[in-house]
Amino acid sequence: MRKLIPQALAASLVFMLSFSLANSAEESVEDMTRLLKLRLGTDKVETPTATGVDGVYQTRFGNKFAYLIEGGRYVFIGDMVDLKMARNMTEVSRRELVVQELASFDSKKQIVFPAENEELAVLNVFTDTSCGYCQQLHKEVKYLQEAGISVHYFPYPRGGNRGPGYSNLRKVWCADDKLTAMSIAKGAKMGSLASSEDCESALYVDEGYVLGNRIGVNGTPALYASDGTMFNGYVPYQQLIPQLLNK
Repeated sequence: MRKLIPQALAASLVFMLSFSLANSAEESVEDMTRLLKLRLGTDKVETPTATGVDGVYQTRFGNKFAYLIEGGRYVFIGDMVDLKMARNMTEVSRRELVVQELASFDSKKQIVFPAENEELAVLNVFTDTSCGYCQQLHKEVKYLQEAGISVHYFPYPRGGNRGPGYSNLRKVWCADDKLTAMSIAKGAKMGSLASSEDCESALYVDEGYVLGNRIGVNGTPALYASDGTMFNGYVPYQQLIPQLLNK
């Protein structure tokens, strides 16, 4: 279990932005949004919403969450923790965002290694064929399947279209047998990939990269449980299986 307090304190100290508002008590949510866009230099700011804590509003820009207080005079960027309940409120919102974003990537765009027999859990993985830890994880997918866990692969070429795995990811997504192609590309099976990487499905590689950036993926493999919980990097199957099945 992660230690909530040190993480929250560190995150909340990352950045604090303040600005003045005339008659702050009377300023509307629209005014808060307008000034946030101005001060943060981006139009991608969500409309602030009440958090349930008196006078505190939550907003988001990109994959970062921010909290406004005193009618919008101050904004803190970081995690907000309910100390009494030992609950990271920002993490709850972050997980909800992940679930929503993953659902927007249609299953036909994913490469799925289904669970054997009854499906008990799902592991969503942003992957790059050139990533050593991605290759190691893939060799352990069979153990996840045996435990009733389906593995859903999302393409995430490190470095975008200039990354070392970009071309092979496109070939994998263009293959007729995508499961075998994934295993070949990651060195788990012998064989060769399709020569062509120009097909309609190849576009999903770019879409997966954009999706990953939206939710904050900054390396591979990036693992997410079905409830949006993120695991930090590669996790051996012996540890991963019980964590997924206990959710």
